[in-house]
Amino acid sequence: MRTKTGKIKTALVAAAAAGLTAGGIGVLGAGTAAADPVSLTLNYTCPFPLIGVQQVTVKIDSDFPTSIPVGQATPAIVINTSSTVPETATQGLTLVGAKTVEGSALADSQVAAPGITLPVKVPAPIPSTPVPASGAFQVPATGNAPSLTFTQPGTATVTVGNILLTLAPKDANGNLTGLGEFESQCTLVPGQNTTLATFEITGGDPSPTTSPSPSESPSPSESPTPSESPSPSESPTPSESPSPSESPTPSESPSPSESPTPSESPTPSESPTPSESPSPSESPTPSESPSPTASPTNPGTVDYGYTLDGTTTIKKLKSSLPVSGSIDAKLTLATGKFTADLALDPTSGSFKVFGFLPATADVAFAQKGKTTGTLKDGALTSKSKTTVKLTSVKVFGLGIAGGEKCQTVTPADITLKSGAGFDPLGGGTLSGKYALPGLKGCGFLGGLVSLLTSGPGNTLSVKLTPKD
Repeated sequence: MRTKTGKIKTALVAAAAAGLTAGGIGVLGAGTAAADPVSLTLNYTCPFPLIGVQQVTVKIDSDFPTSIPVGQATPAIVINTSSTVPETATQGLTLVGAKTVEGSALADSQVAAPGITLPVKVPAPIPSTPVPASGAFQVPATGNAPSLTFTQPGTATVTVGNILLTLAPKDANGNLTGLGEFESQCTLVPGQNTTLATFEITGGDPSPTTSPSPSESPSPSESPTPSESPSPSESPTPSESPSPSESPTPSESPSPSESPTPSESPTPSESPTPSESPSPSESPTPSESPSPTASPTNPGTVDYGYTLDGTTTIKKLKSSLPVSGSIDAKLTLATGKFTADLALDPTSGSFKVFGFLPATADVAFAQKGKTTGTLKDGALTSKSKTTVKLTSVKVFGLGIAGGEKCQTVTPADITLKSGAGFDPLGGGTLSGKYALPGLKGCGFLGGLVSLLTSGPGNTLSVKLTPKD
């Protein structure tokens, strides 16, 4: 028996990165009879990292045989497909720095012919396809289906099913992005016509070896003598009628033991249940909707969550403090802009006053408003307004300043940037410089502490790690 094979490309992001997706679809091979062009457009919903569930449209075109002779192996048939990758997937791929996407597709399909229904999983490679800077894009693919041979005449159909995608978005250097290689199980949108082709299997005597010669005994009335019976050994009596015990209606068949219903199936071993042969029910409701209209789930925004760890260095004190916390961001795919909630943990550090007096400080942070920024061309920029609080400042273990109201007079404006190729799924490092405003509400020696700490040129570097 022959299987069906072909290609549908589906490249998506993963962004979603949605993305990205292209798929493979298998198809039956063509015979030597005349071929008619066939075309089928299908919509799939595909889940992707980063961009969520996206819809991918796949158009299949081919020249398919109108008929195939029984017992004849069919040559390969060329299948041309074109998959439309949505703009959201493009945005997701761009965000992770993907320049190309490649992989493979494993398509479910089915061939229903007289006496057999054959489910087939068809693998198809997805060649490296460039990702544009914006907008939807097409992913073409061409493949050849293998040969298939039928043993019974009748009507056969080829239908298309779901697709399992394995995708690998890569950057300009050919390396995997933070999405890595991932799988996406793409499901047909309900209510579509999934029949790619219907054809006739022709032939007068599909399996003559199963019945030696049914034409030798067309009717019992034509055979008055037992010598015309095709196999005398099968009938212990030379009379016109076989043993009544063998058949309650001997007039219907001279040799009932050979085949209870020879006219229904010349190859009973291949079709124990004739009702299984080309039933229209095996083709999923082709008349319901030739042009699917279901729309994909388009998130529009993507949520990210990170823990952060790093250090900040106060220029005047020549001292560093550890920094930790978390940030939860919502990124708009179309613009690359995001808003985020930043939470920094309290910290502490030691330093030298006037370069020789040992001192310690307990520091807390309060965010004013949302952190904002952009992810564009693989680079992340964030802007935060942070009030710095000194809850305790000690010299030789004695408190000299601090308290609940000891804080910067205005929030510090902190701008951080990543290097090129920041991966929103994998995280990365951000760094920048900021000015520390003067202090207020810090007690009798607060002015001195403010003088020793405030000023520009302070640095902050943090590493973002995706939350589990």
